[in-house]
Amino acid sequence: MINNVLLGLAMGMFFPLIPLRLDELGVSAGLIGLNAASSSAATLVIAPLIGLILTRRGYSGTLVLGIVIFILAVIAMAQFQAYWYWTGLRFFAGIGIALHWVVVESWLNQAAAEDKRGRILSIYMACIIGGSSLGAVLLDVIGIDGDRPFYIISALSILGLLCIPFARPGEPDTGDIKQAGLWLAIKKAPRLMSAGFMMGIAQGCAFTLLAYYGVQAGLSQKLAVWMQALYLGGGVVLAYPVGWAVDRFDRHKILVWLALLSMMSSIAMHLALNDQWILYPVLFFGGGVTFGAYTTGLALLGMRFRHDGMAAANAAFVMTWEMGTMSGAPLAGAAIALFGAAGFPAVMVVAMAFVALIALWRRSIYQ
Repeated sequence: MINNVLLGLAMGMFFPLIPLRLDELGVSAGLIGLNAASSSAATLVIAPLIGLILTRRGYSGTLVLGIVIFILAVIAMAQFQAYWYWTGLRFFAGIGIALHWVVVESWLNQAAAEDKRGRILSIYMACIIGGSSLGAVLLDVIGIDGDRPFYIISALSILGLLCIPFARPGEPDTGDIKQAGLWLAIKKAPRLMSAGFMMGIAQGCAFTLLAYYGVQAGLSQKLAVWMQALYLGGGVVLAYPVGWAVDRFDRHKILVWLALLSMMSSIAMHLALNDQWILYPVLFFGGGVTFGAYTTGLALLGMRFRHDGMAAANAAFVMTWEMGTMSGAPLAGAAIALFGAAGFPAVMVVAMAFVALIALWRRSIYQ
């Protein structure tokens, strides 16, 4: 889990850093959204190959490969600071992130007992989001200018890399992974994968463009970065309560309620922009319920694929999630360009409304 915290710190700096730097350079909202989508596009490229990579390199070897790719891409971004270079390099960074993401989640989902799955996955999410939240705070402290943020991101990632050998003894067997399993997983659970796609739109907006939304809404850059930190902080503190609820109650109903609460918090966030004492708790709560939906989706995935193709199913879920992220970032960027700052929460509300509707088919969401 220490590896996840360190990588979360690195990503917490990386995600707001790029759009804020591009905004300083005068890049349009639409192009900033396209840049954010490039890392999501990388997942679509690498996800069908994850089964093959795991078979050849194993879980820990694939983790090492993913982190090394991410480190090299970040270092290169410090050397070549132009929009199209950064967009291409962010694609390669996205490949590294996707490899790490899929491997860790499928590893944990295979290891978790059914009655503790939600809580175990919630601890994982708390580590990732907690690291991301602290990373946003760290970015605020050191600033976004110069090469220093890129080198700090790289250093944190290297520390995460050094933790991997300690997890090697518990590595799952990869002998039964099938290269075609990803598409089979999508066929077996189309509604769950569709819910993952819509979650990706909302959560991808929050990960990549929340700080930019704050600036466009008239807030200072400092406060905009803190908005992202509070949103991610809510995902940390509320992760375990959500995981506890996922283990005790109907997971489909939990997903419906989380989606509805996410919608309401997105609306309240925009209405409270001029009142920080209301805005702060709304952001905190909104982050908890929005990222809690992803934990619930992973728990549903574990129910459906307990005995067959977990790695492929997790790759499929992350791929559809990232397809949503890839769509959500340019959608939100275009909505801000067309309708002003209000376009950002509007995209999140529509996306989570679809999650709620899909989850209402509670008898067949994982069939």
